[in-house]
Amino acid sequence: MKKGLIITAVLVLLTLLLAVVGYAYSYGIYYASYADQDTAFVIMNSGGSDTYYTLKVYDAYGSLIDAVSGDLDPFESDYQILSDIAGTTDTSWGLALLETPGMLTVGVETFISDHWMASDNVIDPIPDTKDYSYYWYGLNYSNTSSQNTGIAIVNPNDSPAAATLKFYDAQGQMQYTADVVLDPHETEYYSTSDILTISTSMWGVLDVRGTMPLIVTAEYFTGDGTLMNVDQITHTYFNEY
Repeated sequence: MKKGLIITAVLVLLTLLLAVVGYAYSYGIYYASYADQDTAFVIMNSGGSDTYYTLKVYDAYGSLIDAVSGDLDPFESDYQILSDIAGTTDTSWGLALLETPGMLTVGVETFISDHWMASDNVIDPIPDTKDYSYYWYGLNYSNTSSQNTGIAIVNPNDSPAAATLKFYDAQGQMQYTADVVLDPHETEYYSTSDILTISTSMWGVLDVRGTMPLIVTAEYFTGDGTLMNVDQITHTYFNEY
């Protein structure tokens, strides 16, 4: 009887360990596959051994749309088009979460009307420790007659996260601040053309403080609305206890 209980306990422990170590890394990425915009991922195995991944795609409100999986040989690459997974509805944008036991590099390609417009690479997984009180992110924005910026604040966590955004102009004067609370896997989007005045000095620092690790993504547009670049910011410049 005791032997049977011990074997059962060992099996339960192994199951729990596999659940924990099955996905050692999670990569959070902003995607958009609505209207004429689409996103594709080049999922690259950066390690020297076989690995696998699960790609979970959420809508803007944090609801899981669908998930796909794949296997990768050493240094093999896979290609996933997000509209094939998330569709092209008005809420087909937000968090894409890649879970894997291996080390990945993720190329993020953005298309407008099937034309390639921008590329970025994500190499930093979401921190697995949540020991800090605040996580700080910084990026450049512009809201002039020739440029404007869209900012996505993404919560890749399984629990709510709060964020404070502060926009400073070229002289370092704060021009706008916003507070947001995000449900698990939810995304909030800000367009500088909606919240800031157009000015030759309306450019500079956007400072973002989060209570949990975040994904901060900037979409850079020309004055006529043409998308020029997409920057995925997954690394903090400061963490505060």
